[in-house]
Amino acid sequence: MNALLAILNVFVNPAETVRRIRGNKLAWFPPVLLGGLIMAAYNYTLPHVTMQAMRNAPPDGITTAKLDEMMGTMQALTRFSTISAPMLFAVMTLIGAVLIFAACVVLTVNVKFPDLFNLMAHVGLINALQALTHLVILRRLSGAFTVKELAPNFGLEFLVPDGGSRLLMGLATFFSIFTVWHIVMLVIGFAALARIGKAKAFLVTSPSWLIGLISALIGALFR
Repeated sequence: MNALLAILNVFVNPAETVRRIRGNKLAWFPPVLLGGLIMAAYNYTLPHVTMQAMRNAPPDGITTAKLDEMMGTMQALTRFSTISAPMLFAVMTLIGAVLIFAACVVLTVNVKFPDLFNLMAHVGLINALQALTHLVILRRLSGAFTVKELAPNFGLEFLVPDGGSRLLMGLATFFSIFTVWHIVMLVIGFAALARIGKAKAFLVTSPSWLIGLISALIGALFR
């Protein structure tokens, strides 16, 4: 029950989550397991739906025969990404925790790494919720859907006009409602964990998502 309440509270009251997981070295396990299972289902579904969309409307230069040749590779990659999803979720959580812990050392913020890892595992469920929402949308697709329909707008990209700035599109795409939610809950939770102000908590936790932002902007430039 304590583990369940810790998970539920992270979406609305991460300070309560911190109270429930502080000092529990295994508090990371339930959210990592849950997040990993969600990502496994997502990783299993997305390639199959993508392949169907490509069959419905093949990209330029891609024939049906070429798609058939790609099927074997796609199935192998799907199996690997599905099986490895829980481990990858744990690794990404660990990387985020290490980045924040390094910032704690530089800025002399006193936190215990196991407590920080526990918090990151719980807040990471917001990212898993985005994947789950996308999964539900994918499962509801039917008919002659296209590849473009596979990417729902979770951010403000619909406000960027066609032919608009690539950097602006990268920003709008990265800062989805789930990303902003994740950042806010992480700041509130970390402020409670380290017993510091929210402004400093934002500064300390920013390395965990700045790398993703930079990657998104670089990707947008070369898209």
